[in-house]
Order: sequence, then C-alpha cells, then structure tokens
Amino acid sequence: MEAPRGILSRLLEKVLGWLALGLLIGLGVALWQMGPERRAALWSAIWRTGLWLVLAAALPWATRLFLRRILAIASNWAGVALLAGLALVDLVAGLVLMGGWPSSGWGWVAGLTTLGLVASYNYLVVEYLAEQIGG
Repeated sequence: MEAPRGILSRLLEKVLGWLALGLLIGLGVALWQMGPERRAALWSAIWRTGLWLVLAAALPWATRLFLRRILAIASNWAGVALLAGLALVDLVAGLVLMGGWPSSGWGWVAGLTTLGLVASYNYLVVEYLAEQIGG
C-alpha cells in the first residue's frame, strides 16, 4: 500500500511533468529549425556516442570467457592488466568513433570523466564476475 501523499508532492509532480514536456517540445522545435548539416552532425554524434556506450557496457561481460584463467594466475597484477586492457579498448574505441582527440578543454574534461566512469564500471563488472566464478 502506498503511503499517503500531500498536496505539495502532487503539485511538484505535476510541475515537473509539465516542465519535462516543455523541454521535450523545445528540443523538438530546436531540432526542427536546425539546418540539415547541423542536424546530420547532431544525429551522427548521438549515434556514435550510443554505439560507444553499448560497446563499453558489453565489453567487461565478455571477460567471463577467460576470467577463470586470469584468476588461476592468482596475482593482482593480472587483474590490473585486465582492467588496463579494458580501459585501453574503451579509449581507442572512443577515439575512433569521435574522430580523434578532443579539440577543447571541455571535450577533454568530458572524455576523461567518461573514461573514469567506464573504468569504474569495468572494475565493478569484473569483480562481480570473479565472485560468481568463485575467485
């Protein structure tokens, strides 16, 4: 059973819902008014970013195929090498899909932050898989 909600929470829910709808409509109008070159560049960037995110999310799960051998080595350096290799593959895939090195300071900040988040995700997934295997 749900807890009773007050009028303030219902009002906040309605306001946030209308605000989100307004932002989506504004985004649609802005996209509609863009020139064809800019729109194509935006869709290309969204497509490449989505492809990279899918690759970065799936890559550490593929380590399940050979993680037992790495655990048999019983060395922390083997795990470090695995995580460094995953981060390197993520970096190279990101650079290939992005078309080169970032060209601005904010691009570097966004790229390094994303690489740090993906490396953390890789660690958590590999750690989970190692526990499941029994390592």
